Amino acid sequence: MPVDQKAFEKALKLIDKEDMVKLLKELVSIKSPFFEEAEIIDYLRGRMSYYNRLETKIHRYEEPDITGFKGENLIVKLKGTGGGPNLLINGHVDTVPLCDGWTVDPYEGVIKDGKLYGLGALDMKSGIVSSVFLLEALVEAGIELKGDIVFTAVSDEEGPFGLGTHYTIMDGITDNCDLCIIPEPSGPFAPGNEKFPCVALGSRGTAVYHVKVKGKSAHGATPEKGINAVEDAARVINAVSDNLDLGEHPLLGKGTMCITNLKGGEKYLLVPEEASFTIYRHTVEGDADQALREVTEIVDSLNLESEVDIKLRDLPHPEAYFLPWTIEEDTDLVQSLKRGSKDVLGKEMQTTYFRSESDANHIAPRLKIPTVLFGPDGANFHASDEYVEIDTMVDTTRIMLYTALDLLS
Repeated sequence: MPVDQKAFEKALKLIDKEDMVKLLKELVSIKSPFFEEAEIIDYLRGRMSYYNRLETKIHRYEEPDITGFKGENLIVKLKGTGGGPNLLINGHVDTVPLCDGWTVDPYEGVIKDGKLYGLGALDMKSGIVSSVFLLEALVEAGIELKGDIVFTAVSDEEGPFGLGTHYTIMDGITDNCDLCIIPEPSGPFAPGNEKFPCVALGSRGTAVYHVKVKGKSAHGATPEKGINAVEDAARVINAVSDNLDLGEHPLLGKGTMCITNLKGGEKYLLVPEEASFTIYRHTVEGDADQALREVTEIVDSLNLESEVDIKLRDLPHPEAYFLPWTIEEDTDLVQSLKRGSKDVLGKEMQTTYFRSESDANHIAPRLKIPTVLFGPDGANFHASDEYVEIDTMVDTTRIMLYTALDLLS
């Protein structure tokens, strides 16, 4: 069904660039590294609860076994009249911790050459701003949709497990959702030179293994009397690097592996009896058990003198594993976004595949609903001088508005 142009134009006039920049500067000024999101959640609820048509609530959760974290998500619902699909818009309010090397104040929201600089400006407080303005424009324009829009502003996406989104799924908040848009920076996370407008139709999964090697201590002058855990750890690293089939997917590309947190041999002139390291792997197929089995088989074949213990990192729930996922380009959600890009911006929307994990790795495989990543352009996410291109933030909102009217009316 063609988009109601009268309704679209009415709502479009309410998506004001200066107002969006003002809100983004406010959000950037609120420090919100993962596990410290309460202030920004409270700020957003205060703003959005102003509108009677928006149902807002704080969703509290607790992960007691691994992190001990007690977190909060903001859940906002724009209720539809019924008979249409329900759209989930998911966005995370947390950032990575501040790194060194910034040349501007990371919490000021400095604007230069059409870019707004700040920690989290791109990843992904600009996407949060787009989501807020989409809902507010629909309400202020008096537009009623058949389907609901559920906006989950979640905590701990940048942390180890994506706990905020995990618990929205566990607690049934997203049970009735039929489609999902995550306004993450889709172009900047693409493997090539894709630029806005760009929609990601899938991403690789993640497997994290912790490897501990136990040898036998001896004096450094008589190494033959010991079992060198560091040397055996090196053998494991080399064997896994040389022999682990990381896989290749026709859409997601190749799997990758990175060795981190290597430790061992800190004691002076002793054959090291212990060593450990972590394997961080981006997977293109299979589940957690398969990922563990593949590494274990390689290590067993080495017949080392040391004892080697390999295990996947502890998870808050067996389903909280970041599985790889894809969506077909011919689905209604993707086609609607592409029509919106053409009709609103006069530009063809590129398609791509996300290089890393995101909350989509919870939503797409676990809810089994069409899910995309579509958001603004910028650069330097997880690095100094992060910025978002302001016009792409505004255009993200405009295209999401088009798709909401297209699919939910």
